Amino acid sequence: MMNKIRTGLLLAALLPLAACVDNNGGGSTAVTAENFDFVGMLANYTDTIIVPNYDTFAQQSADFNADTGPLAQYCNAIGSADESSTRSAAQTAWRDAMSQWQLTELHQLGPVLQNSGALRNRIHSYSRSALVSTCGIDQSVVIADSDANFSVSNRASNQRGLGAIEYLLFNTNLSHTCPDQVSQTSDWNSRPENERKQLRCNYARRLAGDVAQAADSLASAWETNGGNYRSTFINPGNLNDSLKALSDALFYLDTETKDSKLGIPTGINSGCSQRTCPTVVESRFAQTSLDNIRRNLQSFITLLKGGDGLGFDDVIEQAGVPEVTDKLLADSQLALAEIDAMTTSLSEQLNSINDDASKEACIAAAGNPDSARTVPVCNLYGYIRRITDTLKVGFVAAVDVDLPDRAQSDND
Repeated sequence: MMNKIRTGLLLAALLPLAACVDNNGGGSTAVTAENFDFVGMLANYTDTIIVPNYDTFAQQSADFNADTGPLAQYCNAIGSADESSTRSAAQTAWRDAMSQWQLTELHQLGPVLQNSGALRNRIHSYSRSALVSTCGIDQSVVIADSDANFSVSNRASNQRGLGAIEYLLFNTNLSHTCPDQVSQTSDWNSRPENERKQLRCNYARRLAGDVAQAADSLASAWETNGGNYRSTFINPGNLNDSLKALSDALFYLDTETKDSKLGIPTGINSGCSQRTCPTVVESRFAQTSLDNIRRNLQSFITLLKGGDGLGFDDVIEQAGVPEVTDKLLADSQLALAEIDAMTTSLSEQLNSINDDASKEACIAAAGNPDSARTVPVCNLYGYIRRITDTLKVGFVAAVDVDLPDRAQSDND
């Protein structure tokens, strides 16, 4: 097992939790392969959580992309009386697929990370450094229609995946978003409305096919009759690496959910140089940003507990510090309750951070999420930061792993 982490200021802030996992005394127990079934735990994660989630998403992607699926039905109905209803059905199917994918975002280990995350980026490339390029998508729409040699595989990841499909399916403004000097879109705004809808939908279908292929490849990579990464992951000889990879995956909640999805848009995080940064909101066209965060939290809880089988909570129990799990779960429930109580979208809430006073109120709420809820997403950030603070000290000490590199520093 890896050496325990020492984290300076966070250690001081959470000393009561960290002290409970001193394996040299206090009644706590060193958890080893001799007194805990780590291989069984990894098998449980693989067979009851990770693989089923990937399989479900692969099936949803295939259904969404099918010739008789909701996206094809919308494309075929453009200009007819059924256009509106079929578009709504396609949007619902997209929401379902995105919601399922958000469960898998905390499975970032193994095949999904290989080749610089190639499969993941084909499906959904969102991060603070890979925002959807609407102009790039607008150009792709035109090129795909006019170039017989066009291939989605040649386009950048920020012009592909669920984010690009979202832009094409939910954005009702049919005008392009490119500068005037971009030749591909020079005559776009003068084309008939139905033609523009049709070409956008046609490109969405190309993207949906690419997503479905990537999803199938990712699911197959874990299957015993496919790439069989399952065997590698649960191999006792890879125990330390697999346990570290699985624990690292939980920190998606820190670097992406907390920082990229909330900290930067609200301006709490130093990654935003303005009062707020609304253009970096995930799923801003479909307005499902908060649902994405909810699903991340639900996935975090499932991974912490191992679903109904052996999980990190059992390791923490064996270490003699169940209060670490209790705190993680309690703060997770507070975060979920905060989302459930919201009546406006993340983007709408950002509009209310419109002066220095509201910005200061947001930062105060992030520091003390139990305080007044002027802008609830700021309180939500605070609750998630409580979770990730416990992850960085109590959890890593109890499970006896190091912090992932990406979580070593905090941009709050």
